Amino acid sequence: MALFSPLEGSLGKATSCLAGMGIVGSTVICSPSAAQTIDAHWGEPDDVPGRGVIPEYTAPGFELAGFDVFPSVVIAGQADSNVFSRTTVQKSDLILIGEPQIRLRRKDASRDYQVDAGLRRSEYLAHSEQSATEYRLAASHTYQVSRSSSLAGSLGYRREAIQRGTVENDLVGGEPLMRRVTHASFMATKRFNRFRMEVRGAFVRQRFEDVGSGTEPSSIATDQSFRNVSRYGAQGVIDYDIGGRTSLFSALQYDCLDYAHSPALLNRDATNWSITGGFRSKLTPLLYAQLGLGYRRYAFQHAALDAIDGIAISGDLQYYPSRLLAVRAHLDQTNTTSPYDFVGAVTLTTGRLELEYEMRRSISWLAAAKFTVEDYGDRDYSGRRLELGGGPRFRVNRWLTLEANVNYARRWVHGPAPFEPFSRVYGGISVTLAR
Repeated sequence: MALFSPLEGSLGKATSCLAGMGIVGSTVICSPSAAQTIDAHWGEPDDVPGRGVIPEYTAPGFELAGFDVFPSVVIAGQADSNVFSRTTVQKSDLILIGEPQIRLRRKDASRDYQVDAGLRRSEYLAHSEQSATEYRLAASHTYQVSRSSSLAGSLGYRREAIQRGTVENDLVGGEPLMRRVTHASFMATKRFNRFRMEVRGAFVRQRFEDVGSGTEPSSIATDQSFRNVSRYGAQGVIDYDIGGRTSLFSALQYDCLDYAHSPALLNRDATNWSITGGFRSKLTPLLYAQLGLGYRRYAFQHAALDAIDGIAISGDLQYYPSRLLAVRAHLDQTNTTSPYDFVGAVTLTTGRLELEYEMRRSISWLAAAKFTVEDYGDRDYSGRRLELGGGPRFRVNRWLTLEANVNYARRWVHGPAPFEPFSRVYGGISVTLAR
């Protein structure tokens, strides 16, 4: 049970549509938000916490039709002090979770195939209307054309619950807000001596299900189709190596958003673009850093909706002060359309810090902090969100892992905003069985 993984929408979470479209576990991933983020191309050392392969605690999997198969199932229990993430409606609950997962992988000298599938069922004991079923299926293929060029692509589908108390879901009550996402993406890379070029493209289609009131015997459903959107995006990145450990990069990103028409709302179709430049460097063998700065603009077709523009910033930091401790930091910005009419877009600037201490080969302690700033453009209000969490992970053997965590989340509101502040404490224990 990962840190900052509230039950709503934690299955198959991806990063941004283009910014997160790098090869992560050889999977090209994609989600509805667009971010001004450039992937860090360095690979982490194999002997640092969170990355090292410990044979006696690594599930071996099995072979089937030429694929390595890695099945697992997570059984967890969680307590939540504020299920609806609100101040005016504070309800606590206990939740039971079951999540079977499977990964198939086939890799040779030039090709890497991977298929991931998962199903997650969350059962709320007191508020049964909040129970949800989420699932995902994704496939990817990476082809190393030559030593200097590669191609990668992915295709996937998922059903997920949107986390409450966020920009995407501030509903007062009712059943969970469910979203179905279809995504496809590709990436091509080519190196010319000191130059490295990337071209990326992505398509994301998201459709929202109606939200029931949760009352019995007949639940009244509220239409959520006004949230439906299709996103088309492209990004180009150029790197230039100025030394053995340092390179400069520039990137141009463009997204087109096509929203469902609603007679009660203005036309929310928009374009989002950014231009960024920066550097990435292995400052020492144990310290990697990347920083990008530029300009971003999110503009609507309708003149009544104001555009949001400003500085685009992104960054990554990886530091390994010892063989037992890893420090990872990440900074990015995400632009998305606000669900509030006449508000337009919102820019989310998020910083995240993660620590992992490998006390023993079988025991790790994890901690994380995440802070998000919500910028609504020329509106006289804004939001802030803080999340803290931590806990131990105990690897019993190859087939059994135990994990516990405690998390705290809080949202502040500045000005007459149409959403509420709240605080929330949640945590639980999980058991992972792997083959």
